[in-house]
Amino acid sequence: MNSEARAIVSDYFNGSLKQQSAYHYIEKTMNEAVIAVTGSYSFGMQNETSDLDIEFIIPDSLHNTIVEMAGGIQHVWVHDEIHHPLIDIKVRPLTWLQNRLSGDNPEVLWIYQHACCIQDHNSELPQLIEDANTQFQSINKELLTKHYKDFRTGVTLSASREPLGEIITMTRAIDAALALPFLSRNEPYPYPKWKSSWLKAKHKQGELIVSLCGRWLAGEPVYEQLRDVLNSIMIEAGHRDLIKHFWRKV
Repeated sequence: MNSEARAIVSDYFNGSLKQQSAYHYIEKTMNEAVIAVTGSYSFGMQNETSDLDIEFIIPDSLHNTIVEMAGGIQHVWVHDEIHHPLIDIKVRPLTWLQNRLSGDNPEVLWIYQHACCIQDHNSELPQLIEDANTQFQSINKELLTKHYKDFRTGVTLSASREPLGEIITMTRAIDAALALPFLSRNEPYPYPKWKSSWLKAKHKQGELIVSLCGRWLAGEPVYEQLRDVLNSIMIEAGHRDLIKHFWRKV
């Protein structure tokens, strides 16, 4: 997390947070909570409209006690629109995070891999991330195959299909095209609203992929270029047989 975001979190905890009605309850979680910053501030991709998202992860028993004391979960959370950037604080039970980090959702895994951990006395978050990554690696080939099918389906659709169905399928194909470079390298891919930005910044062919995807979605005949770029990525990652299988009818 960048120094600007660190300063915002520190200042908020020592200042404005204490003025929030939820602080009375949040304070009771401070010693036991895993505190993590997620979202664009954590990833270094924030802009003028970005919120700063802070998660307090606490044991289930403590969470139940705090929520009961507060009279409802809404009284434990903070949504501070007066502060700039807007601050969102969510207090969650540990099982919530465990369920999210099951390993079958690469986007969630990516978020927590790039989160900034403010406090974690028992190193719970790294272990959850490690377990989720192990599970992700075990199903990555399946995910890679699914996304490649989505991509191929989108680009081989007949133009005579219903317009809405074509848009939905094509959008799914675009999303698959943005995920494939990550999956081909056995990496989880970013949450959708950051996917194109992260890909452009981190992948050597990312800017071209994002540009071609956008043009393709707008109806330009750039499919062959996009296929060639994705094929080169897949071949480089050692998936030549997978490519041959899926393009056999093209």
